[in-house]
Amino acid sequence: MRILIIANTGESLTGGGTYQANVLRELAKRHTVKIYESDADLDEVWDIAHCLNLKHLSPELAQKLRCPLVVDSHDYYWVRYFHFFCLDFPVRFLLQQYRKIKYHRLFKYIDGIILHGQYVYDLYDHQHKYLNFYYGLDYSEIESRPWEEKENLILFVGGDYFRKGIHRLLRALPMLLEKVPDARLMVIGNDYGYVKMFARFLARGLPVEFIYGMPRAELYKTYGKAKAFVMPSEIEAIPLVSSEATMAGVPPVLSDAGGNSEIVLDGETGFIVPLDNYPLLAERIAQCLTDRELSERLVRQGKEFLGQFTAERMIGRVEEIYEAVIKNERNK
Repeated sequence: MRILIIANTGESLTGGGTYQANVLRELAKRHTVKIYESDADLDEVWDIAHCLNLKHLSPELAQKLRCPLVVDSHDYYWVRYFHFFCLDFPVRFLLQQYRKIKYHRLFKYIDGIILHGQYVYDLYDHQHKYLNFYYGLDYSEIESRPWEEKENLILFVGGDYFRKGIHRLLRALPMLLEKVPDARLMVIGNDYGYVKMFARFLARGLPVEFIYGMPRAELYKTYGKAKAFVMPSEIEAIPLVSSEATMAGVPPVLSDAGGNSEIVLDGETGFIVPLDNYPLLAERIAQCLTDRELSERLVRQGKEFLGQFTAERMIGRVEEIYEAVIKNERNK
């Protein structure tokens, strides 16, 4: 099959960027794949075009395509405005309105939309939507460490700090320090300058280190140093970073938002905590830092659970979607 890929040319260390890297690698093993660079690529004959993230598709390009178009969408934030604590909520509201108009305009050019996780799938309204939960992550470069070599380190990984709930984690941190005095937090990810400044202000006096950007290879080594991965997101689809943490031997603690409970089973492969329950958040983190038997059980069961999401299943499902979309187009 000849596949034209529409993808982000910049590097993204987590989330959609991880998915993009894995899909490109696996598709190239089976098909003829070309990443769209200019309109000259549109003169060639393609069986299908696949945009790996709806955010990177323009209406102008979608209109020019002469083959069926499949698009991945990794979030649901544009469907309606979800308010949460942040400095730039007026801008977010306007951006959400813009994306809502833009995406609905794009929908008429999309022949199939791939959605990850049941929560997101149920929110979307498109006549040709397909569920593909299988991210098929490549964990081969992730390094783990035995318990005795780990620190009482908590990891928070990702940009968009306040959507991912950094303020909630900072609010729970003093409660945690009463239980585990030598605990410390490492925040890995970039954000706008004013957001970073405000996050640092909220973290004043607390054992928090901010790292603004880290190569994926180094991140995969850093995971294994920690005893807990925490991300109390206000809004979340399917957090791939929590899976990466599990495969590095680090139990995840997530909020009960969005699709989090689809990727982490509470008490079995990690913990799911209600957004406003700060004492429970501190308690769950403390358990991960101090209870070796519990931590290793959560990680062991988490690895077993994530083992079903293989690259083969992911690409197999993508190919099924391609075939269904092409068949639908031929029957029009």
